Order: sequence, then C-alpha cells, then structure tokens
Amino acid sequence: MSAVAENIQTEMPVPLVFSDSAAAKVADLIAEEGNPDLKLRVFVQGGGCSGFQYGFTFDEITNDDDTVMTK
Repeated sequence: MSAVAENIQTEMPVPLVFSDSAAAKVADLIAEEGNPDLKLRVFVQGGGCSGFQYGFTFDEITNDDDTVMTK
C-alpha cells in the first residue's frame, strides 16, 4: 500500500467585505487627517462573555503578519 499526496490548492476566503462607499468614506477620513501614509487597521479582540470585540483605527505601519487589502 502506498500513500499518495495530493497538492490541493484552495483560495483563502476574502477576510473582509469592503464596499465602494466604505472605501470612499475611509479615503475622506484619511484626507481629513492630512497624512496620506495612513491605512485603516481592522482588528478583533477576545471579549470574554460578550464574545469578540471588533474595532478599527488608522495606522502608518504595516506589520509583517498583516493582511493587506486594496480597493
């Protein structure tokens, strides 16, 4: 009996659905800040009894483990 390894390629699902109007609003907010290097950072924190907490902020830094989406 021999084992056969299959190379199965699966695409990662889109981690976040971001509408055109949301992208336009973020672009407006970044323009108001006056810093074109800002990016929207979306994050999830463990929340204990109330479940996950979701949030967002602006950040100039892109970390190595960040998922980058462009719209």
